[in-house]
Amino acid sequence: MNNPYSTRRGVGRTSNATKFLLILASIIGIWLVAISSYLRKNPEIESKFTSDILKEEQIIANKLSKGKLRAKEFLHHKKDDISNIKLLHKKDDNYKKDESSNNNGRHKWELSASEDLALRTTGPDDTPIHIVFSTDCSPYQHWQSYALFLSTLKIRQPGRITRIASGCTEEEELSIRKWHDDHIAILSSRFGLHLTPHFSSVKDESGKKVGDYEFFNKPFGLLHWMEHGEHMGVDPDTNQPFRHDTIIILLDPDQMLMRPITGTFQSSDTVFRGGPKDKGFNIDTERTYKDNESSFVVRHGRPLSQEFGFGNSWQQFAEVAGKESPATKVTPTEARRSYAVGPPYIATALDMHAIAQKWVEFVPLVHSLFPELMAEMYAFSIASAHLELPHQLVGSLMISDTNTDGGEGWKWIDALPADNICDFALNKMGDDMSHTTLPSVLHFCQRYGVGDKAFFAKKKLPTNFFSCESPLIEEPSMDIGSGKYLYRKPPFLDTIVKYSATQEKREAFAICSMTGFLNQAALFFKRKHCDGIKINVKKEISMHDLPE
Repeated sequence: MNNPYSTRRGVGRTSNATKFLLILASIIGIWLVAISSYLRKNPEIESKFTSDILKEEQIIANKLSKGKLRAKEFLHHKKDDISNIKLLHKKDDNYKKDESSNNNGRHKWELSASEDLALRTTGPDDTPIHIVFSTDCSPYQHWQSYALFLSTLKIRQPGRITRIASGCTEEEELSIRKWHDDHIAILSSRFGLHLTPHFSSVKDESGKKVGDYEFFNKPFGLLHWMEHGEHMGVDPDTNQPFRHDTIIILLDPDQMLMRPITGTFQSSDTVFRGGPKDKGFNIDTERTYKDNESSFVVRHGRPLSQEFGFGNSWQQFAEVAGKESPATKVTPTEARRSYAVGPPYIATALDMHAIAQKWVEFVPLVHSLFPELMAEMYAFSIASAHLELPHQLVGSLMISDTNTDGGEGWKWIDALPADNICDFALNKMGDDMSHTTLPSVLHFCQRYGVGDKAFFAKKKLPTNFFSCESPLIEEPSMDIGSGKYLYRKPPFLDTIVKYSATQEKREAFAICSMTGFLNQAALFFKRKHCDGIKINVKKEISMHDLPE
């Protein structure tokens, strides 16, 4: 494959002076990372030292001539790193040591300056990683966004994480920016917010608005961020992202991370494909189909995504890409094993930008033919196939549907002991995972229930859950998932849904995972922001009994 950098301006014409400045910038960067660790141990000199560093760095930056984009950008980021030392690690007199604190008095989820810097670029070969997720501006997706940020903090997810919020009113924009600055940006210099225009309108041929499809925000918001967002941008001469090697991971806001995601998946102990062999899956669980490699690695031309169960159903709309499009020539088997994909979507910025451009072109056309929930996912598959970018599909990235017989990462949950599945998910997940393998993501888009009362549904959680006055979620009985409750009673209905022991265990894992994590996240919020305010830590929100 030709090097994508070869088409960019200035390559091959770097002067000796520029090289010297780049080397100098790299040395300064290494020095700053090393000194930050020393500063944390000597807070009494931190203020003076930080001021001196900023002055020295400004002198160096002023010497950089026009056109030295990479060196200037590098120093700009190092300036951010040093200035954030005081912001992130100023002594917090409100902290009180408890079981959630580390030896420095911080909450165990919080990062030191050096830890935060180290997580900036830890993809394959130190490739930058950037997680993004698309939301609207509603309180409903607001609490999900906060929870997603905290889940990345808890598991030490590498790379930057950015919320793309689309269609905010002026008042909503001010509110979201303030919330982000006060509650999220203080946790990590890697956490970002990108606001976009409104994209969800459905229009007729004359351009008149005739409806609303909220999932337009995902493709259009992604493209807007890639072309205008902080740390991104596109070269107008080549239409390629400046940072095209960056690994982009596109999530949904209702996804909780349980294990870090990178761009390489090399161990057959933690990566597997799903789906039945007679439909083209599981030909070889340790190799990709195209290149016969011994591992799954994201690189240019080789995106990777979670396998989804819609098979080749997207093909019925492939002609929106044109009758002669490569998307119309894909075989049913290849459609299932290379393009039946969903979030997490993972690709280099070069490939993700190309997909996003076609995604926004195709999704209104697919929606006009199929105005249903799956329209935007089908359009993503069509865009990938049109560009001849087959995805490496893995089944182990995500869990969601407890009733599936393949294609998701439930294999790891099924292997856990049934008698304490809820206790593990509620209280111990994330503490010591050295002997436990989990999927990376729990996609909590389903309704989960066990027995008469244990229940979780995202739409029933009060939108003010992350506040000082909100109570916590009532914990379920610790014996759910053990085989004792092979049924569920849906809220406000007299019907009974029967389960197998396997499905009961999976439902219990989802309920207890979400209850435990959200309660921990709420306590984290109260600890950080409710000092001197009467707080509510009672576990009395009954998800089963809340109104629909």
